[in-house]
Amino acid sequence: MSFKARLRMPRRRQSALQFQSGEHSWSILHPCPDEPIVISGFGEAAILALDAVDLPVQHEVLVLLDERRAVTALLLDPPAEVGLLVGMAALPGIETPFCQTLCIEIQPHVETGPPSEHDRRGYQALRRAHMAQGLLLLDIVLTDGDTVRSLAIGCDPDPVWFDEFDPPPTIGA
Repeated sequence: MSFKARLRMPRRRQSALQFQSGEHSWSILHPCPDEPIVISGFGEAAILALDAVDLPVQHEVLVLLDERRAVTALLLDPPAEVGLLVGMAALPGIETPFCQTLCIEIQPHVETGPPSEHDRRGYQALRRAHMAQGLLLLDIVLTDGDTVRSLAIGCDPDPVWFDEFDPPPTIGA
């Protein structure tokens, strides 16, 4: 018998806030506060990436996380300027602070093996852009719904996933 572990997207799926930027349609989805999604390691990031293909998304999910790595919002197919400058964008409906990001790219087919030079440059550029905004880019995860690939593990000599992660205590705990 085979069991496939999944990080469950909220059972009571909230409707996403819909936006139009020029001719580009995109949306923001907030997870249910009663069913938090925490990304403590690469395993959870990979599961979230596999679950992302079931969302109303075509190309990209930009995940916003707080310091405890709890998902505060998912930006579905955001325009390039929002994805690049998310720390400076005035995003409607984003009230919970975030300090970390995770980019999930949906692709028709994910190649295995080392990342290409193009992937390396893209990962490093987005990482630098997010750092300049005071954000930590955890990873760019590529998936086709079956295969998951981490650019942080493939491109970074010291990826965040190999660090010990102890979330800060909750206020009042």
